[in-house]
Amino acid sequence: MHDMGRRPLVAETLSRPVVVQKTRYVPHSPPEEFIVPLLRRELESCIERYATPPRGTAKAVDVGCGAQPFRASLEQIGYSYCGVDANPGEGPTVDFVCAVDESLPQELLLRGPFDFLLCTEVLEHVADWHAAFANFGLLLAPGGRALISAPQFYQLHEEPYDFWRPTLHAIDYYASRAGLGALYRHAVGDAWDVLGTALANCQFVACSGRLADRALAKVLRAASRFAFRTLVRRKLQQHVRLEGPLYLSNVVVLEKTGRG
Repeated sequence: MHDMGRRPLVAETLSRPVVVQKTRYVPHSPPEEFIVPLLRRELESCIERYATPPRGTAKAVDVGCGAQPFRASLEQIGYSYCGVDANPGEGPTVDFVCAVDESLPQELLLRGPFDFLLCTEVLEHVADWHAAFANFGLLLAPGGRALISAPQFYQLHEEPYDFWRPTLHAIDYYASRAGLGALYRHAVGDAWDVLGTALANCQFVACSGRLADRALAKVLRAASRFAFRTLVRRKLQQHVRLEGPLYLSNVVVLEKTGRG
């Protein structure tokens, strides 16, 4: 057997893409019309319910903070804010540039421990979940809480750093290994939202130049646009449920147990 040599780490072989950061949690494209409004309501509700500072000098860390759309909300309820991102864009200044699944800077650890950790729509871009959740445990104070979201159904994005579409069970597994227990867990969106997201990402194209094929594709494109607009306005959903084991995103609130 010949020696293939050491396999390079992901961080050594892949360059991170340029990312357009959200300063506000609003849709910027048709594929975002379902997941972003649903997540905004869910995340704001979780912050209101679970992020009450336990004391006057509480600290919050936003892992994968991007343009920091939730910074103002956390600061308004009493947190000092620390932003962390592996791939910061041209938005607000980030306190620490590092990946959550790598060794954390000592200066970041000294800034903690943190009472609240936010990590929204980031974990699908993180290769090593064992390391990431272990780092969550390092960053959190005993009794500290983490609000985490990650998509279950969504198009590829920020490639090649797009690795996972986890379930709630996957988050439970990695969290428990890091000493984090679930206070809240929710599958966001339903089969209608999945269908609308799929329609926003797909295009009907004729398989040949024959008139019948081109006409059929044209009809289907028109039907798809109509269905998408109807779903965005929540017209069908008011009258008919589309039941099925499909949803858009996972939202969980975790709490660090023990003295850790």
